[in-house]
Amino acid sequence: MLAAIKLGVLLFMGIDALVPDSASREDGHMVVASVMAVPRAMAQTQKAPETPKAAPAEAPAPSGPPGVLDWQELGKRKDDLDRREQAIADMEAKLDQRVKELAALEASLKTMLDQAQQTKDEKLKHLIDVYTNMKPKQAAEVLESLDDRIAVKILAGMKGRQAGEILTGVSAKKAASLSEQLTRLQLPMDVPTPGTPNGQ
Repeated sequence: MLAAIKLGVLLFMGIDALVPDSASREDGHMVVASVMAVPRAMAQTQKAPETPKAAPAEAPAPSGPPGVLDWQELGKRKDDLDRREQAIADMEAKLDQRVKELAALEASLKTMLDQAQQTKDEKLKHLIDVYTNMKPKQAAEVLESLDDRIAVKILAGMKGRQAGEILTGVSAKKAASLSEQLTRLQLPMDVPTPGTPNGQ
């Protein structure tokens, strides 16, 4: 651009020096004017304002108001809650079944215990009958070697006179122990017996 201006000045000066007549000067001025116009046109072209860039497209606004879940999310949550409720219902059904099974087992065990107790009572009753029909001296000899708990049960099932006759045939120490246990067995639980802290 600077070179074009210099060229225009030289032409203007050269034309004035070489061509003295007014017609030639006018032609020279026209040439200089045209040469000077070139840089102005170029400058205007270069300084032309740029066209504004298109603004970026804005994201589409949400279809619903903010904070409100869409139907798909609500559907997922409902399905999840339904699954949990079903799992809880299944567990409750299993627990109910287990409770029924345990109740049936408890009833069965109670029946077995009742039968065992009945059998035990029948055996004890038979044993009492055996000792009752024995002679007191003979029964005393057998009771001497029996466990105190069994001996007490046998004596407790006999009539008082028969039990007394048998106790006279055992050793004094054994008779005292059996008599004390018989007393505890026949007295109510809240009555203190000799030898206990409440009975002293």
